[in-house]
Formats: sequence, structure tokens, C-alpha cells
Amino acid sequence: MKNLFVLATLLGVLTTAAVAQKNWTDWSKDDVNKMLDRSAWGHVITNTDTSEMTVTMGQSQTDQGSRNQAISWSYHVRFFSAKPIRQAFARKVLMDNPSLKPEQLERFVDGDYSDSIVIAVSYDSTDRRYLAEREKAFNSATVEQLGHTVFLELKGGKQIPLSEYQPPSKDGTGAKFVFPRANLGVPYITDEKEVIRFVCNMSNGVEFEYRFKLSDMVYDGKLEY
Repeated sequence: MKNLFVLATLLGVLTTAAVAQKNWTDWSKDDVNKMLDRSAWGHVITNTDTSEMTVTMGQSQTDQGSRNQAISWSYHVRFFSAKPIRQAFARKVLMDNPSLKPEQLERFVDGDYSDSIVIAVSYDSTDRRYLAEREKAFNSATVEQLGHTVFLELKGGKQIPLSEYQPPSKDGTGAKFVFPRANLGVPYITDEKEVIRFVCNMSNGVEFEYRFKLSDMVYDGKLEY
């Protein structure tokens, strides 16, 4: 398992490097998907529920309907405050709207995140019930509710507290979890070899976490997070 994790991490780094060699306005659909979901800044966490795959004696396949199959749901976790992720979203918009020009998205791509770390999370599921549960959790959440259950964790267990929460936006970039970059002027992150663990526990069984390695998050010669 450890070797598989190391391999997956290495592939993610190589993928990021290959995409970064191109100007973001030239990225293909595959390049965009790689940056958003299989890079140093973006990852997909998939869960599967097989509890409804059991066939009841005497029950026909028709009676079971769609219940006799595994159900999966995924969380797309991305460092929205990192420029390459915003470039990927911008490129996606350009491909969907050929009449737009890259200059029209410059403010979005070059946004100032010098004071905050923003994690964007979107979700999907093969089952409407699971999708509805996640919609309810993400749309009704508040900073007060998430204050002790959603955080960034650094080496030694040091936590960066959640300072702001924005429900999923209509532009498809997902819900935004906002954290401060510094405390009383002192940066939380001072070691570029740091591993940032994003922990998210919400209502309706929404629980997941993922570790990002800062050493892999260098883009155009600059640490981006």
C-alpha cells in the first residue's frame, strides 16, 4: 500500500510538470482534468458503498432495481488559492465559451490570495440519495458549525483554523474553505517541506481528508498554495 501511495504521488508530480510546460491557454481538456484532479494541487477522493449489493432470496433483479449495485461518491479537493488551479478553471471556461478571450479572465487567474489559503471542494455521486445528502451538508454549513471539525493540520499537529466558508458556487468551482496564511503577522507555514493535511468533517456523514506535499507545489519557480 505504501509503495502504491508513493507511485501515485510520483505520477502526480510528473503529470503536473508535463502540463506546466505549456501555457495554460493552450491546455487541452485532458490537461485541465489532470491539473484539477491528478496534480500536486488537486485530488479526487472516492468512496464506495457495497452494502446494497446483497441479493435477497426470492427477490427478482427487477424488484431490486438500481439497489443491487455498488454506490460511489467523490470529493474533488483543490487548492483554489494556487494559481495553476485557477488557470485550469479559466481554461475550462474558455473551452466552453469560444467567444471569450484569455484577457477577460486575467483578474480571476491573477487573484490576490496573499492573506488566505482557499480549499475548493466539489462532489458527485452515482446515487441521487447520496448526492442529496451532500448537497444538504454543503449548502447549510456555516463557519460556526465547522469551526472545530474542518481545519488544516501541519507537522506536529499544529492546526490552521477555518476563518470563512462559502457554499458551492454556481460557477462549478465548488464550496470554498478559507484559512488565514498568518497569525498576528507570523506565517503558519515556514517550511517548504511541510505536509498540509486538509481535514473535513461535516454533517450527513461527509467526512474526508487528504495530505498535500508543499515540496511538490512549485509552479513557474514559485511555491503555490
